Amino acid sequence: MPTATPWAAPARGRHAFTLVELLVVIGIIALLIAILLPSLSSARQQARGVASLSNLRQLGIGLVLYVNENKGYYPAAAYASLPDRPRFRWSDAIYPYMRNTEVYLSPQLSEHERAAMNKPFKHTCDPNLNPGTLPTTVYWGGYGYNWQYLGNGRKLPGVAEYFAKAGAQIGDTSRTVAIADTKGSRNGNPQPVWDLREGTYVVDPPLPSRDLGSKGSRKAAGDADANIGYTGGSVGTFDGVTRGDPAHRSTPAERNKGYVNVLFCDGHAEPLKLQQLDDSNGDGQPDNGYWNGKGDAALR
Repeated sequence: MPTATPWAAPARGRHAFTLVELLVVIGIIALLIAILLPSLSSARQQARGVASLSNLRQLGIGLVLYVNENKGYYPAAAYASLPDRPRFRWSDAIYPYMRNTEVYLSPQLSEHERAAMNKPFKHTCDPNLNPGTLPTTVYWGGYGYNWQYLGNGRKLPGVAEYFAKAGAQIGDTSRTVAIADTKGSRNGNPQPVWDLREGTYVVDPPLPSRDLGSKGSRKAAGDADANIGYTGGSVGTFDGVTRGDPAHRSTPAERNKGYVNVLFCDGHAEPLKLQQLDDSNGDGQPDNGYWNGKGDAALR
């Protein structure tokens, strides 16, 4: 009986991608990435902006609780440095009422901003040294306090030893800045130099406080127009507008897609353009209407 010959399946030719096909596929993938990346980047930035507003609202809760338990007074932005203790700032004042340290750090800080805005929490430092930082010290930054109108802890010649605003004195809490994104003061430098920045925990109004608030800032006294910002400076004409010298002002930062995230004294937070924040009545001239506690553009 003849042996059966095994049936063999017909050989199938193997088909591989040609170089042209491979290049087409790679080109399509690259095109899709180029289309999607800006959208993804914008979405991430928007998410950070939402997270920052959430942080500010939580800080607002801590601030309101502090005011309620301190006879209606707001905290000072900071007190003078002493060699035998860490620096005490507004964040330390409200920390007992808002203990989530993450909400004090803006998620929108760039790498060089994070290096400059690294203020330590007092309770995480050595209590007997200044600055007293330890390997376990926790840092925060990116948000500044309206110190000229809510609380100035510095001793100023010709001004009360310390200044703190009573909540009852604020006539329009929904239009009074409490905390906002800050990029700090350029310390008088014509150009931004991040490692020389000061006042990275406060924000200054566009004009000095003159009739209300602490009526002064850090270095000068007497003529209020010589006390524009955290590092002094005077009012002059800059970029064709009469306002405080931006090299001395601890300026609000438009890091939220061109907007400043702002917490107001009534506890709500919203993004505003810096121009809007500095010109409350929209007449094209800087005023302190969003800063002075009265919502009145004519008052300083």
